[in-house]
Amino acid sequence: MDIRVFKTFIAVAENKHFGKAATNLYITQAAVSARIKQLEEFYATQLIIREKNNLRLTPSGESLLAHAYLMVSQLEQSKLSISIANQQKIAFNIAATPNVWDAFFSYRIHEAIEIFENVALGTEISVLDAIQRKLDDRTLDVGLLMDPIKDDGFSNELIGHFDLSLVGSRANFDKEVEDYILVDWGITFHKEHALHHKVIPSFKTSTAMIALEVMLSKGGFAYLPTEFITEQLNSKTLFEIDAPVQIKRPIFMVYKKSNNNKELINQFKRLLLTIQ
Repeated sequence: MDIRVFKTFIAVAENKHFGKAATNLYITQAAVSARIKQLEEFYATQLIIREKNNLRLTPSGESLLAHAYLMVSQLEQSKLSISIANQQKIAFNIAATPNVWDAFFSYRIHEAIEIFENVALGTEISVLDAIQRKLDDRTLDVGLLMDPIKDDGFSNELIGHFDLSLVGSRANFDKEVEDYILVDWGITFHKEHALHHKVIPSFKTSTAMIALEVMLSKGGFAYLPTEFITEQLNSKTLFEIDAPVQIKRPIFMVYKKSNNNKELINQFKRLLLTIQ
């Protein structure tokens, strides 16, 4: 049944006049009569009593009026909901571990915002276990990690590297220093670090930003991303130390193979590969 038929029935019931209903609906009076007749034939009952200068609803018409209001209201609400849904942006959520954020993604987030201007982009900093869990339950689309997720359900794509430099608030460094800060740069880093350094850390942290703040306020030494401390090296606030090993850390873009946002994932991958 055409919803316009119910709108016409409501207009007749409210105005108690076919002519006024026709005027309000911008249709002819004949069209109003035809629609009411269509309703009465559909329900096989009289809905309106037409008397000279007196139009009133039958008991069946009174019963139908409440349903007519509800149907018209629900239709308008559904149109509004669909309109809002059409205007909503597709969500695309990215997470990085603290050090990947500091060393890599914080310098590239502006490009990501520009390329995803028609997408509701969400970003967060989290630990590897939480990122894996959220990728698994699809509340995240992409994780940026230094170590891949070893699970057949995930894709791990190498999209870049960053260099780590041993830097300090003083130019001289040896294993006797008492203000070494150990930053967590992942499993591979810990293995390489244990082979080449016997220094005992006085402070441990999972983020380069915290290590830098401690070094600038209290002094000390740490492995930090070279790109992250360029300004401090140039101003001689920090000094680069000759390290026994040159450390380069990988960045993996990790996502569920079953993720439905494959096109956005590919766009994000192309972006990261472009702005190395």
